[in-house]
Amino acid sequence: DLSMNTAAQAYIEFNSDFDTTVTIKQGDIDFTPTPMTGVTRMMFERVGDEVAKRATSCVRYEPDSYFDWHQHARGEEYLVLDGTFSDQKGHFSKGWYVRNPPASRHKPFSVGGTEIFVKLAQLPFDETAFVEMDTNAATWSEIDSKESMLELYNSPYEQTSLHRYGAGFRAEDLRFTDVFEVFVVDGAITVNGVDYPDHSWIRIAAGEAINLHSSLGATVYRKIGKGFVHF
Repeated sequence: DLSMNTAAQAYIEFNSDFDTTVTIKQGDIDFTPTPMTGVTRMMFERVGDEVAKRATSCVRYEPDSYFDWHQHARGEEYLVLDGTFSDQKGHFSKGWYVRNPPASRHKPFSVGGTEIFVKLAQLPFDETAFVEMDTNAATWSEIDSKESMLELYNSPYEQTSLHRYGAGFRAEDLRFTDVFEVFVVDGAITVNGVDYPDHSWIRIAAGEAINLHSSLGATVYRKIGKGFVHF
């Protein structure tokens, strides 16, 4: 069992209203301790206690840190941002994208330290496949001279992809019928006139206008759709 303090056990509901646009710029939220020594996280959205009903965050593992064996009853997906993230299935270095389906179990650790962008409890129960993709070696699709895309996962609940924006990229008056979410992996973007550096997270409510620019270029994780909502 995890050794949790009172704060870690407390029920949290944070940025859980999908009808509300949320913008979090790098530095707005600090990394805070988890129940495991050497593992910290920066929460963007969360519903539940330590066993979350939904969570989106960045998680950092110091060298030789780990999390005890646990089950993801509603699945997880993550993108490795730095270092190497490991579990009983293997070692996943910077750029790997992984989806572990509902009811999967693992004991994650890192020998040299790592950081991941991770989404918990957002997969439907009938999703059974494990996905492991090295985005560095994958074939990206060129949309135009200033944008390339790599599809990560597509289902009735979500369209998840990575996008590379070249310097001077512009997309005006984008509108989607579902929630639009973006996490800045590297570089910087401008959304509706506000600049967002790497590690910024933006979730825009369905139907709202989006003006998206990148002056110097960026790589972003993008999801259209809320995923499967369990709460």
